[in-house]
Amino acid sequence: MVDTALVTGGSKGIGKEICRWFLKRGWSVKTCARSADELKKTVTELEKLGPIEGTVLDLADREAVKRYAAAWVGPLNALINNAAICHVKRVDEPAEDAHWDEVLDINLSAVHFLTRGLLRHIPKNGRIINISSQLGHEARAGYGAYCASKFGLIGLTKVWAKELGAKGITVNAICPGWVKTDQAVGDMERLARERGVPVEQLYREICEPLELKRFTEPEEVANLVGFLASPEASGVTGRDWLMNTVWNQT
Repeated sequence: MVDTALVTGGSKGIGKEICRWFLKRGWSVKTCARSADELKKTVTELEKLGPIEGTVLDLADREAVKRYAAAWVGPLNALINNAAICHVKRVDEPAEDAHWDEVLDINLSAVHFLTRGLLRHIPKNGRIINISSQLGHEARAGYGAYCASKFGLIGLTKVWAKELGAKGITVNAICPGWVKTDQAVGDMERLARERGVPVEQLYREICEPLELKRFTEPEEVANLVGFLASPEASGVTGRDWLMNTVWNQT
């Protein structure tokens, strides 16, 4: 029987590479994203590797998340809670409440409601893998909502590991630092503008303290997801895995 993985936010970046990892190893993959165009493009590209199904889903819509979970059919061997957004705004600056709500709704609340709704489909030896962040461990100015969501995601991971361990379900979090995605490149360009320095200079400054002296590749995050989803990781649960994360932007 073919194992099935659900990857949220699988239309681009880390999520897309996680989908690719599972497909290349014979899994059936389901994914969801807000952008219909990006989702269709990704599914068309990846379906050459194996069975993949994409669903347009706004994770900020709690009732839509509940309906999606309620409609699920069949076993779910690995749930990868990857989708996330970020709005940058300092606490001492004017801000819209909607930005705070959207970040927490997608990055944290949706993870809770989707996981709770799908639990009945996750069998013994199933896997839940939450994609948190370096900013689930430390702060960065302007990233209040994002940090709150990613700190919270690590907390959920540790709680669920204790609650689900007796059922044979492992729960882990991955906490990447700078990963070479469109979002990270955009963040770096914005930081460079704010500091008045060339992007290349800021990139060197960011990478210098890192163990690998470079950004992490999305494929490398996917490889760690793959390990945690494998039988070899059956004894690993309740952990939050930092990846190549030394640099701290205050």
